[in-house]
Amino acid sequence: MREFEPDRAKVKIPKGYRISVIKLYFWVGLISALLLRLVIIADHYGDIYARVLWYLGVVGYLWFFAHRYHIGKRRFGVISDLGLLEKIETREPLTEKDFEGLNYVMWSISVSKERLNYLVIFTFSVIAIVLSLALDFGIIGL
Repeated sequence: MREFEPDRAKVKIPKGYRISVIKLYFWVGLISALLLRLVIIADHYGDIYARVLWYLGVVGYLWFFAHRYHIGKRRFGVISDLGLLEKIETREPLTEKDFEGLNYVMWSISVSKERLNYLVIFTFSVIAIVLSLALDFGIIGL
């Protein structure tokens, strides 16, 4: 067992975001995904429509993915700062601070909407491709 490391005792475990904030970022990501998929269809009606949708979608994605990066960085920081992976691999007993950190990481993963976001992005992508191909080949005209 390794000696007590006082720096690890000082690790600050982040507080989770409110559900309203989580939902806000979910909707930002979802709307951005939709806007970027609509670019393919809007391009059939005019360059300006496609450009507006593209810029709005990219700005939304910048905001969304900056938030996702921050979340990932916070989770990784807790795991790294507390040495949780090493402790689990070596079956080292966990401290109260370790359990607090694990609780934060597991809570953060469990309330995350990223799995649903990936499913919706996949679905929008398939729909956009099908509609675009239908428009390209004159099967439908919107």
